[in-house]
Amino acid sequence: MFRHLFNFFLVAACFSGSLTAAAEPKTAGVRAMLLVPGGPIVKLQPLSGGVAGAAVQIGARGLSEPFKPSTLDFALAVPDTKQESGFRAVANVVLPAEGRDFIILLEPAGATYKVHLVNGGESRFGADSTLFFNASETPVMAVLGSEKTLIKPRMAVFAKAPSRGEKPFYQATLYQSDNGKVRPFFNSRWPHRDNVRCYAFIYRNEAGNLTYQAVDERLMPMASAE
Repeated sequence: MFRHLFNFFLVAACFSGSLTAAAEPKTAGVRAMLLVPGGPIVKLQPLSGGVAGAAVQIGARGLSEPFKPSTLDFALAVPDTKQESGFRAVANVVLPAEGRDFIILLEPAGATYKVHLVNGGESRFGADSTLFFNASETPVMAVLGSEKTLIKPRMAVFAKAPSRGEKPFYQATLYQSDNGKVRPFFNSRWPHRDNVRCYAFIYRNEAGNLTYQAVDERLMPMASAE
């Protein structure tokens, strides 16, 4: 049954992360996270017009503190004395003209990072929701309760937890296609939570097997970036 469903979702339209922000003040608050297995932390500095801002600590186990770039088109940079500005850009970011809460997912690409921008105010990414990001080349099917969502490679995909029943948890299963067959590579119970949303980063481990790393975010008023 899942084999036919998986093939159907491969050709059907799927939920994907909208990068369009609602009409909000034009100043932007930004947080960032590394899409890296484990817990590395790097220090990057917003760079606009050759002028660097204060360093921001960005890791893989949680969102950075909010920061406010001086322009919507900026870079994240590391010190480099060989450059005229004294900094070398490792990621280029362009924020929408409107909005105030953006999340930058940084995927390593050699000595630089690919930028995946997510609207933190996306209505589908509220409490008890999960943002899946598939950093592998294999489409993955997420089944939360009875709700099925295709997670294509390198797309932010939002999935809402199923409606609450009598139990405080629901079944969460991730499927992959393997030699023409569909099989689960993760199957567990996830709790319902009223004030938490989750980032689930899917990748291949050193053995080449699909796995995932999850980061929870407690929903509170975002601290000022000023």
